[in-house]
Amino acid sequence: MASLSLRSNIYILRSLLGAELAAGIAGLKLFIGCVGIAAFMIVGVWILGNGLSKSLSEGGTTFLGGDVAIGVVNVALPDDLVARISTFGELSMVSELRSSAAVNDQRVTVEVKGVDQAYPLYGVVKLQSGRTLAQALATTDNTAAVVVEPEFLRRIHGAVGDTLRLGNRDFVISDALLLEPDRLSAGRFMVGPRLLVNQADLNRASLIQRGSIVNFRYRIKTPAGQPLQTTLDQIEALQADRGWEIETPEDAGDRVRRTVERTTTFLGMAGIVALAIGLAGAWAAAKAWVAGRARTIALYRLSGGSPGIVSALHGIIIAFASLTGIISGLVLAVACVLPVKKIIASQLHLAWDLVSVVAPLASAWWILLIGVSGTSVLVLATIRNIRPGTAMRDGEVKLSTDKRSTVVGLALILAAMAGATLSLPNPFIAGMSVVGIGITAAVLALAAAGLARLGASLRPTGFRSMVVQKGLTDTANVAFRAVAIGIGIAGITAITSAQNSLETALRSELPDRIPDLVLIDVQPDQVADIRQRIASHPQLGGLQADPFMRATVTAVNGVPAADALIRADKSWVIEGDRSFSWSAEPTGAELLAGSWWPADYNGPPLISPEEDLYEAFDLKPGDTVTYSVLGRLFTSEVANIRKEYHRTFRPEYLIVASPQPFKDAPQSWIMSLKGDTDEAVDTLIRDLATDHGNVTSIDIRRLAAQVLQTIEGAIGASLSVALTLVIAGGLTIASVTMAEVGARRREALVFSLIGASRLEIAMARLVEASAIGLIAAVVGGAAGFVGGFFAAEEALHISWRPGLAAVLLPVVLGLLAALPAVLMGGLGVLPRGRGQMARQLSN
Repeated sequence: MASLSLRSNIYILRSLLGAELAAGIAGLKLFIGCVGIAAFMIVGVWILGNGLSKSLSEGGTTFLGGDVAIGVVNVALPDDLVARISTFGELSMVSELRSSAAVNDQRVTVEVKGVDQAYPLYGVVKLQSGRTLAQALATTDNTAAVVVEPEFLRRIHGAVGDTLRLGNRDFVISDALLLEPDRLSAGRFMVGPRLLVNQADLNRASLIQRGSIVNFRYRIKTPAGQPLQTTLDQIEALQADRGWEIETPEDAGDRVRRTVERTTTFLGMAGIVALAIGLAGAWAAAKAWVAGRARTIALYRLSGGSPGIVSALHGIIIAFASLTGIISGLVLAVACVLPVKKIIASQLHLAWDLVSVVAPLASAWWILLIGVSGTSVLVLATIRNIRPGTAMRDGEVKLSTDKRSTVVGLALILAAMAGATLSLPNPFIAGMSVVGIGITAAVLALAAAGLARLGASLRPTGFRSMVVQKGLTDTANVAFRAVAIGIGIAGITAITSAQNSLETALRSELPDRIPDLVLIDVQPDQVADIRQRIASHPQLGGLQADPFMRATVTAVNGVPAADALIRADKSWVIEGDRSFSWSAEPTGAELLAGSWWPADYNGPPLISPEEDLYEAFDLKPGDTVTYSVLGRLFTSEVANIRKEYHRTFRPEYLIVASPQPFKDAPQSWIMSLKGDTDEAVDTLIRDLATDHGNVTSIDIRRLAAQVLQTIEGAIGASLSVALTLVIAGGLTIASVTMAEVGARRREALVFSLIGASRLEIAMARLVEASAIGLIAAVVGGAAGFVGGFFAAEEALHISWRPGLAAVLLPVVLGLLAALPAVLMGGLGVLPRGRGQMARQLSN
């Protein structure tokens, strides 16, 4: 037969394609579902995580507020030094402190930021009215102005134009703050809404006093074309040993960036797992679809269609189905993720637009196309190996793939996995985690296969047990199903057990130690009065009062701190200034090494580092640490090491020193206390606002609730991710089961012929499904318990208490994921009456 021309082949292909598409692609609905869920995970993670990471990495100068920033604590730089710094470029100074703002009889803890006329050097402050910040902060009728966040107005039920009192001065609320370009430079937990005021007006409010906890930042906008290193060298030449903190755009928002990158990497790993499960399900679904069309393919071939035309026809149909799945997942992901991204960007004060979504969307698109193409190659290769005569005679064929197509298909799938891994913020961690997930999957498969062999070796005692045993003889199939849903079950079990452990720690162990109120900026001459107020109130107690300063570690045993650091994960102890206090008496913390100094010690300062500082440098009693306090350098001997106590909301100090010479230095005090009733705490807050206006009251009750809400939100998001993996696994199992419809139909027919009723066959299928689900539950649940244990004990440093839910969930999820899938492909093939049985026998 003469070969047809290209035009004729295209015409034939177009005609066949029109007929096929007119009939619909409903047979590929499971394929579309598997591709769609993989697309949803990949697109969602890439838009949310990679988009935020990109915004953070590209906006360093804006977040920092300049090309270089110099930070000092408590005491501003001398005027002559500021004048010299101003010669390096355009200079702007801001100050940040915590305080309380009063409106009528309401008092709110706020984060105050004093700005000068040059602020901001980079970026734009966006206000609700659309005015500039300078216009909003202009003094009107001798009344200073303040710009507040909308959250402040919500708390006081106020509006623009109201008057608030800050320190000893009244301010009129002139506008609402929508975007603060350098918000991430704060680098600390915000305990209240932001207030922006002119620096001169802030100075007149008498909030900045001797010993007040104030962060001063001097931002420099370097001349155009001048290398950044030149400016850094100029700053270093001024006073290299001052102990100030010098930041560059790479440092700005670094902690937030690291958090986003870690979260993105975690979600990305889940996305990669979903991609793998989804592609496996898509392959099984497409393979089942091709097997079901064996006679149709044979008719095309026997009617003169070349293998190329038949393969191209099915390739285009699969391409349509792939695009349907990808676009469906993409649209759903965008609809779910963009509102979340908008909320996160608003909370972080990030400026972003839809353009920032394009790059991660394109990356996710190509990853999906490559992965689905690999799956399609594996499926389409089976079409060429279908023998028309065998297909027409038997109606069923054994699909096989040639070696070259297998290599190409698997290479494309691996390329998609590798591309997804490399595009994450931490590809090494992601890669190692993916390897770990692969090992976990292998363990799941081996364990499931072992349990299946054990079940198959048992002697059946009845019809149902015989059916179950027969289903377990295909250990490879059982292992595949167990892995498909076991990964998701493991994730949910790990998260649930860690969640219960965390909730137990937060709600059962910590309430005895968490204070209800923390007072900051307490002046030394106010301490005695506040102590007396608390002691005289029967419903107040648990007072802890300490002097508070800030210190920067510069050297250990004479070696610069950065070079002496032993543990990179503890580098935060030398990043900027840290909490510092002095005490004659022991703090009550357990000593890991050394002993406390005598109460009357009056010699050179000794220090008691906290456990984190000890771990960072492997300190021991007798070592020396050089640190800067109030601009002065001290070198002190380590007397002892204190145990860390995190998650208490009480003031904890990286370094505690002996009293001299810090006792008489400018400082403020921090006091924390508990109350038996909310009314007692609220009354103290109101009284202090009246009698000690400079004291800032931080209501820990509200903060603790916010922390719990944040943790619950994170846990909910993690559970949603794991549940998505379970759904993906369920779809994959359904796809595999659909591929077995023919074999199950023959089994059901045989069971009917030997006298089994339809109910007996159905119950046998249910028991078989339950057995496979239980195997997945046992193996996946065990893996989840291991993961949850390490998450609680090693990552969160809390006791592992998985709870009853973590024990029951694997079983419930295993049954829920396995039953519908097996029933979809199992019960549907049971013969209904003699007529259907006769037709099946005739086929």
